[in-house]
Amino acid sequence: MEATPPAVALPVPVRRGPPIGLRLTLALGLGLVGLSLAAAVAAPVLAPRNPEAADLRARLTPPAWFVGGSPYALGTDAIGRDILSRIIYGARISLTVGLVSVALSSVVGTALGLAAGYYGGWWDEAMMRFADLQLSFPFILFALVVIAVLGPGLGRIIFVLAVTQWASYARLVRSEAIAVKEADYIQAARALGVRDGRIIWRHVLPNALGAVMVLATLSIANNILLEAALTFLGLGVDPAVPSWGGMLADARNYIQTAWWDSTFPGLAIMLTVMGYNLVGDWLRDRLSPDLQ
Repeated sequence: MEATPPAVALPVPVRRGPPIGLRLTLALGLGLVGLSLAAAVAAPVLAPRNPEAADLRARLTPPAWFVGGSPYALGTDAIGRDILSRIIYGARISLTVGLVSVALSSVVGTALGLAAGYYGGWWDEAMMRFADLQLSFPFILFALVVIAVLGPGLGRIIFVLAVTQWASYARLVRSEAIAVKEADYIQAARALGVRDGRIIWRHVLPNALGAVMVLATLSIANNILLEAALTFLGLGVDPAVPSWGGMLADARNYIQTAWWDSTFPGLAIMLTVMGYNLVGDWLRDRLSPDLQ
């Protein structure tokens, strides 16, 4: 009789977590995003002083830890307002603009992109030509027209950003819908009489959500920068409202004599934008393993 060969133990596959670089990216990004959200939500508790209270006797006072400093942690501006308190309250404006404008543009753009990609035909052609027209129109010119007609304000800034960015979501989701709708399981669902609305909701939309989440996260960072730029140019929120762009505009004449007046609002913008960019990069790498 032939001897039975001994059984060979097959190696058990080991599930590896994400690379250490991705984990550090996520941790740093979430930390910066969480810090900005905490400042916006708990501003009345965290701010040491009234952000609008002025004290001309303490104007352009350096930070407390600087040589010849004062009780003001990050110093004061040109009319004696506490910079730390204004930065904390300014997070509300930046995050409100970033989150609300992205929510509006992503919902509208996703809905239009799904319809255009799934149904095709004249609707797809008309929607994409309109999206091309929107993307070719200069953003700053559109903002100038809207602000000139309606006047500056928080709602106008959100409106401008939402209207100018829906087309990016529509084009992205349209391409995903076109790729998915020809899949075999979609054709099988159609043959079984499943309604188009259910197919779009249960199959097409989930395949596009990953790309939408990445674009939305990166767009929040971009919109925070755009809001600060428009406010710096005088096209944003009311100058009396604490905002990071407004603080930079007020401090531009004191860059050489009071560096803290512009440095700390600039750092707030940089760190917040970096946080959302890091989270967006992590989402892109996790939702697209082929990019790793």
